[in-house]
Amino acid sequence: MKLFEGLSQTDYQDVLRALGRFIDMNHYIDIRIFEAEDGLVFQGRPSPRSGKVRPGPQYETFLITDEDLHQLLQDAYHQRGKAVPGKKP
Repeated sequence: MKLFEGLSQTDYQDVLRALGRFIDMNHYIDIRIFEAEDGLVFQGRPSPRSGKVRPGPQYETFLITDEDLHQLLQDAYHQRGKAVPGKKP
């Protein structure tokens, strides 16, 4: 994942919190997350609450790019009324 390149430390806590918000908003269950060079590979099955349930254990798979993660983080920080780290208000 290139998101953390050039930083003195990673911030998985915020990334996973933002990804958790995405998971909750889209009602995914049985999730899988893999770190890749270009971001995160996310797999999840839509829960019955999503209205998208199909027969069988069919997973939806996404590449969540570093740019996508950055946007998820910005949205999460905005939701919590917090400034985005590394940016001046």
